[in-house]
Amino acid sequence: PQGLRGCHRQEQGIESLSPMAQLPPTNQVILTGEVTEEPTIHYLAPDFPEVHLRLKTEEQVSGREGGKSYTQRLWHRIVARGSTGILLEQAHEGSILSIAGRIEYVREVDRSGTSTLVTEIVATHARIHQQASRGTAPTASTPASPTFDATAYPPTEDEDPLS
Repeated sequence: PQGLRGCHRQEQGIESLSPMAQLPPTNQVILTGEVTEEPTIHYLAPDFPEVHLRLKTEEQVSGREGGKSYTQRLWHRIVARGSTGILLEQAHEGSILSIAGRIEYVREVDRSGTSTLVTEIVATHARIHQQASRGTAPTASTPASPTFDATAYPPTEDEDPLS
């Protein structure tokens, strides 16, 4: 194929490509998973949000040397700014989304002065596949909020409805 200079080689009559030779080193991440807690949103400027969320990914992994498979769950810290942040403002706990971005290492210092290196995924593109509703549905222990019907309260004759 064109564009793969020096990456071809013939091995026993089968043409193969060296996977490491065809791509330069890049810092790219693509994740699809579930938002595990309500995102936090901070505005760095008007219409420029910074959204922080945690994304859980699950993957079936087979054990070593033919061992039984198990589910590997990983939790990722996601940061989205600007237009990607505006999109992810709509995400809530339980939403299923895909993000594309890059890995960044951030040094955080707590109140006691202890420094910790934290891995974050900085999302540059996102897509919400399944939207979760904000909050939880009302149950027997938490009654539904009453709705207000303005038509049930017509103005009296001495009341000005436009004031």
